[in-house]
Amino acid sequence: MKLSQRSGNSTAIRFLITVVVCSIAIAGELADNTLDTGRNLFTVVPASVLAAGTAGSFWAYKTEDPEGYCGCMPNSPFNTLDRVDDLLFGKALPVSSAALWIAGMAAGSDDIEGTGEELCRGLLYTYGITQITKLSTARTRPDGTDTRSFPSGHAAGTSCTAVVLWHRYGADVGIPAAAVAVYTCLSRVNLGRHFPSDVLMGAAVGAACGIAASMVDNGDSPGGVKFSLSVDTEGRITPGLW
Repeated sequence: MKLSQRSGNSTAIRFLITVVVCSIAIAGELADNTLDTGRNLFTVVPASVLAAGTAGSFWAYKTEDPEGYCGCMPNSPFNTLDRVDDLLFGKALPVSSAALWIAGMAAGSDDIEGTGEELCRGLLYTYGITQITKLSTARTRPDGTDTRSFPSGHAAGTSCTAVVLWHRYGADVGIPAAAVAVYTCLSRVNLGRHFPSDVLMGAAVGAACGIAASMVDNGDSPGGVKFSLSVDTEGRITPGLW
């Protein structure tokens, strides 16, 4: 049954009420989805990915050159590509995901909005885990610039993104995204910003968080709250809930 307010004279007040109500509901749904993403990290598949990444990273740590592998790929064209990759998939990645989410909401596209929301949830855990681990391990980078080498945030972010895009759009988009993630891992080593063990662990964290985010059901539940807005000929806005 639809419950609507009667149209009144104050359009601004009605619009404000609608925004507040919708924001509360959206925030509630987002909180539930975010918590579910965290819980999903402890399920079989994400936990197995993290375990495999930990084992692989430990093996690499024991066998890798302590000086790193800066310049392991030919200078051209990888030198330029590495710097582009560094710019696009660092801080710009979460910002782009949030922009995608907002653009989807603004355009009324459930598909784009869902993709942006899923990316944001996955990246929230991805960067949260990587930053905590960086501070805890305090490993010096191969280039000696700081002590935030382990694990690689770039590898983690692109791996999470690849998993989410594969889940949303299938192999046609997922395979190119995965290729970008693999190249990002290689480029971080080539630039001297990370050791192989850093990118292996980063990729595992990102993939696990992406899987956990994709496991959340974004469909409308039968008992969920839905919203409507109607505008009459005089420009008055009437919010509706059902």
